[in-house]
Amino acid sequence: MIEHNILKAKTFINQSVARVRDVSFSRMFIDSIREIPLMGKKTSQSKTPAWILFARETLRTPRAIGTCWASSERLAQTIASFVPLTKSGLVVELGGGTGQVTEALLQHGIAPERLVSIEQSASMADYLRQRCPQIRVLKGDALHLCHLLGDDYRRVSTVVSGLPFRSLPDAIGHGIIKQIDEVLPKNGLLIQFTYDLSGRKKLLLPNFKHISYKIVWSNIPPARVDVYQKKGG
Repeated sequence: MIEHNILKAKTFINQSVARVRDVSFSRMFIDSIREIPLMGKKTSQSKTPAWILFARETLRTPRAIGTCWASSERLAQTIASFVPLTKSGLVVELGGGTGQVTEALLQHGIAPERLVSIEQSASMADYLRQRCPQIRVLKGDALHLCHLLGDDYRRVSTVVSGLPFRSLPDAIGHGIIKQIDEVLPKNGLLIQFTYDLSGRKKLLLPNFKHISYKIVWSNIPPARVDVYQKKGG
C-alpha cells in the first residue's frame, strides 16, 4: 500500500512540474507536498524523504534544478567512474542535491577529506550534511566558487557538475564556467551531465577539450555525461 501511494505521489509530481508556470500554482503545490506524511521507518530525528525534498526544491526554483527527478544510482555511478583515483587534489561537486552522486563518489573510492560539495539550497545542504557527514558541504552559489573554497581553490583537481546550464541565464552560466576555469589546473577535469543527448550544445569552454562521454539510457530521463580536460597554458 505504501509503495502504491509513493508511486501515485511521484506520478502526480512529475505531471505537475510540467505545468508549473506561475508562483501561485508553485506555492499551492509546495504546500500540498508538505502535507504528505513521512513514510518508512521512524528514526530518532525525523527526516523528509529525499524525493519529497527534491520535488519541493524543483517547484520552488525549477530553472535552478533543471529536472523533477534526482539522479539515478546508475547515472551517479557513471559520473563517479570518470573521476580518477590517481589524483590527490580536491574533488568539488557543484549541486550536491540529495547526495546520490556524492555517495557514488565515496563508493568509487574518493576519500572523504578530498570531497567538497557545493549546494545553493539550504534545505538540501542540511540534508546532505546528514546523509554524508564525513565530507565538507558548503552552502552557496557556484557563481562564487573561488570565494566559497577560500585558499582551497588552488587544490582542486576535478569538478563534478550537475548544474542545468541549459536553463540558467547566460550571464550566470558563463560566470560559473569562468569560476570552474579559475579553480582547475592544467589537465584538471570537468565532468558534467546533461539531458541533452545530442552533444551539439557543449559548454562554451575555450580552455578545455572534450575527451569523453557516455549516455545513461536507464536514467529517467536519459542523461549524457561529458568529460572535459583543461588545456595546458
